[in-house]
Amino acid sequence: MKATKLASIFAVTAVAAAVSTTTFAAEAVFSGEAGVEYVITDGTNELDGTDLGELELSVDTGVVYAELEIGTSGTDEGTTIGMEKLYVKQGAVSFGRFDGSLATGSFMGMDEIGYTGVDLNTTESGDTDNTGIRYAVTPELTVSVESTTSTATDDSDIGVALSYVADMDGFKAGVSGGSVGDSSSVNVGVQTTMDALTLSVNYGVGELSGADASEVGFSVALAASEALTLTLQVANDLEAEETGTYFIGEYAVGDLTYYVENYTGDGVTYDDGITKVGVTASF
Repeated sequence: MKATKLASIFAVTAVAAAVSTTTFAAEAVFSGEAGVEYVITDGTNELDGTDLGELELSVDTGVVYAELEIGTSGTDEGTTIGMEKLYVKQGAVSFGRFDGSLATGSFMGMDEIGYTGVDLNTTESGDTDNTGIRYAVTPELTVSVESTTSTATDDSDIGVALSYVADMDGFKAGVSGGSVGDSSSVNVGVQTTMDALTLSVNYGVGELSGADASEVGFSVALAASEALTLTLQVANDLEAEETGTYFIGEYAVGDLTYYVENYTGDGVTYDDGITKVGVTASF
């Protein structure tokens, strides 16, 4: 045990010394969004200019990739800061925080509605967003070792996941899944683009800490013109028997984007859903 600990200490010291004497060229990329929106619910309505503000900083040194997100919290001068991604890249191997699991890598076109596949999530320790070691076998296939976060009473669970997505000239098909602790999942997705129309169909199934989980997702996005984009996403949690629908229409003119959003369904907090009308500028 002592020999193992000493070897580990020497190895870490050697790596730290090597890194400390190396200078990496890094270019920071800033992006973000600001604007105002009117939120309509079956409760109180609100004209709001703070909830949708966001500033994102991305840095890629070639060895380390970091993504920091600074958002408005909705309170007076309130701000939230989160380290979205932070990982090391060494050829086909990368390790650190990826803000997501490979298990849901084949779910397509469902980013806005919140149903993005059956994730690896345990009741005791949560998901595997914080820790992963990934190996890109091919451009289509990536495998990983993933871990949950330990708690005061439970060790972290260590498992495996993979994602295979093939892109064939306007048609994508993929399968992904994994297992950690007493949770496992399999997700499949297909997506096709025909001129201005993009269609996506997804299905996920698994078991999360002993409870069955399954969901279906469908989305259609239409670029009606260079300025106008219409998107509809429909998701169904088959076990909870909940269906959610999300629609957004966006119209871009110059530096501004005008939009109308609507969320409805069983999983929405408000009985009559939420409608948002707003205008934003992105950078």
